Amino acid sequence: MNLFSYDGPISRFLYLVADIVVLHLLWVLCSLPLVTMGAANTALYYSCMKRIRTGEGHAWSNYLSAFRANFRQATILWLLLLAAGFLLFTDLRIGLAAGGALGRFMLVSCSVFLIPYILVLLYIFPVQAKFENRVFDNFKNALLMSLQSFGYSLVLLLVAGTFMILSLYFRPFLGLMICCGAGLYGYLTSSVFVQIFRRYLPDEYLDDLQKTDFYQDR
Repeated sequence: MNLFSYDGPISRFLYLVADIVVLHLLWVLCSLPLVTMGAANTALYYSCMKRIRTGEGHAWSNYLSAFRANFRQATILWLLLLAAGFLLFTDLRIGLAAGGALGRFMLVSCSVFLIPYILVLLYIFPVQAKFENRVFDNFKNALLMSLQSFGYSLVLLLVAGTFMILSLYFRPFLGLMICCGAGLYGYLTSSVFVQIFRRYLPDEYLDDLQKTDFYQDR
């Protein structure tokens, strides 16, 4: 096999790097108003999962079409998550300031709600990108999937935590994040979500197996 051919490993790697950088730049531009970050996240996951599964289309065209298609509902999801996060943050600060039995009660109560909030935050936009449901159903499905696939959820938490820690304490990694962080994170976590969603989409899993057999026979 020619390493530098169109279908060679070096060319495929370079195309992947280019797509990751393009998706990162698109995500940054579409997230700038902040209120549109939900649609930006959804489009990122849609593009990454489609590339991982099928390799179809161009990264930028997949991203922009998904951004437009999911804009309204993804924005609603994002605003609801922001409101819930603000309430949790406010209650935590009040609990820390109050002290005593009341403060401890508020901290425990917030901690109980914080865990499902983080799990939903991890899953909600990939779920929005993959399934067509109402807002409430997407919240419910995101939480249920995160619990049913708890091993994968721990992997996602590990990836998110690693990105955060390296960005804070390792300057070269911070430079990488500035250049392609969103695209890289989206691609890595999308690889996990592709495996998770196969449990709920058996026909898609069979299609993937057939494509794998086809490429192995070539």
